[in-house]
Amino acid sequence: MEFATQDSAIPEGSTVLVTGCNGFIGSHIADQFLQRGFRVRGTVRDASKNTWLANLFDAKYGTGQFELFQLPDMAAPGAFGEAVRGEYYPHTYPTPDENMPRCADSMRPPNAGVSAVAHSASIMTLAHDPNEVIPGAVAFALNALEAAYGEPSAKRFVFCSSSTAAVLSVTGRPGVVVTEATFNEDAVRAAWADPPYTPERAHAVYSASKTLAEQAVWKYHRDNGHRRPDMVVNTVLPNMTMGRSLDPVNQGYPSTAGMVALLYRGQVVDYHRGVPRQYFVDVQDVGRLHVAAAIVDSVRGRRIFAFAARYNWDAVLAVLRRLLADDPARLARLPADFSGGEDPNEIEPRPEAERLLRALGRPGWTSLEESVAGAVEGLRGLEAAQT
Repeated sequence: MEFATQDSAIPEGSTVLVTGCNGFIGSHIADQFLQRGFRVRGTVRDASKNTWLANLFDAKYGTGQFELFQLPDMAAPGAFGEAVRGEYYPHTYPTPDENMPRCADSMRPPNAGVSAVAHSASIMTLAHDPNEVIPGAVAFALNALEAAYGEPSAKRFVFCSSSTAAVLSVTGRPGVVVTEATFNEDAVRAAWADPPYTPERAHAVYSASKTLAEQAVWKYHRDNGHRRPDMVVNTVLPNMTMGRSLDPVNQGYPSTAGMVALLYRGQVVDYHRGVPRQYFVDVQDVGRLHVAAAIVDSVRGRRIFAFAARYNWDAVLAVLRRLLADDPARLARLPADFSGGEDPNEIEPRPEAERLLRALGRPGWTSLEESVAGAVEGLRGLEAAQT
């Protein structure tokens, strides 16, 4: 059944806050909200380095639909308050003068407060010391949620979690059945095990940061929901995210998007071997599922599992060979197959996520072929721009 706009849980055309909107996933979350007619206020640490994003969205959707909001320290108490309330709304880079007086609530422009928060910002350093990652990731998430709780116009909070908050696929380990109640406690134990903090702990630390941040979000909402009975919290858990970059020149292929780009360039790195087979999901579907979590009224208190289908790197290489059949030189540089197999885990909530995509008018999950093709299109365009 397709979603009807009049049934939206938040007002049509209202403003949504997207944190970390310059990231691979964050930029697509913002893009999908803009596509559906919402305005987006996007936080970045440094607005001067991200004017490309405002320029891109202004050209695509018209001026006034997207606003950059500089937020250098997301761990500071009350960090997201101004962004949620819209005290400097509307503004784009350059950001307001630090000495500019702050607006009182009564002086805010009409509808300055956001209707929803989609929190995608996190710590992506893959540091192997849990003290450098986990406390900050938890603080980011709780600060964003507390700010949403403090703004009466905000009705939805969507946390971008990770597949690793539920399960981490490990070669040789038996599969498990993952449900909405499954959290990756193994990663938490591994991350906080006694030092030394060696590099092989990095994946456990990242997984634990997502696990503990998501658990902190749910606990805060359980403990404080009586204060805001109108507030709905949902989380989205993407697995290996692939697909097109919104701006290959300025954004490049960050995060997991870089894995396909490396194979395209003939490179196999340790990360490929470290995550040999999982489920994949296209980044545009991840953005759409954040939109669904914010606007579909019936989606309340849910963990949405963005696991499109199983994949391995050999399957990605097979797609690349088909796509590059017209380019013998590039085809010859592709690596040989090196990583087959199948993720043994069963993800019970997957069908619900696909149902949400269909509710938004999609035919279902974007295929691996389509997702890799989107990346290749951008990579070819980037090469053309550089010649």
